[in-house]
Amino acid sequence: MNYVLAVITSFNGPNTDEIVLKARGGAISRAVDVAEIARRRFLENVKVDKIEIGSEEIPIEEENRVKTVSTMEITLTRAPSIKKEEREKSKKAEPVTPTHHIELTSIEGIGAKRAEKLKSCGVSSVQDLANFDARELSDKLQVSEKKVSKWIDEAKKALEHSNGAGTS
Repeated sequence: MNYVLAVITSFNGPNTDEIVLKARGGAISRAVDVAEIARRRFLENVKVDKIEIGSEEIPIEEENRVKTVSTMEITLTRAPSIKKEEREKSKKAEPVTPTHHIELTSIEGIGAKRAEKLKSCGVSSVQDLANFDARELSDKLQVSEKKVSKWIDEAKKALEHSNGAGTS
């Protein structure tokens, strides 16, 4: 699980769209397990892009011979998120702009501490929250996607209400 955690952490880092797992000999089955567990349980938008197999010759000096060991490289690649692409389009097409400032803490379930955590994830306003991807924010905050989706819906309603109140 330490290797799985390392893969997840790497993919959650900035600008990481590809990871290559390398293994040889008896560790090959572990590399396959790491790739599959990370991909199937934790990183749904990651796919196996390429698998390369080969062998290496390792000299054994004590016995004055060469040992051949199997090798494998598994390339994991992040697939573009459809939701993220749609979010980018919607931000450019029709950004929701409030007529007056609405505090993050006005959203049910978001207190001062949670608002600070949201700000550290790049969500500094209700407008940011309304335009954020629920899965991505859920992963960053380690909070259920259902709860984050509820906050996003509440943010959208607050902005609609704000815009409606400001124009009438």
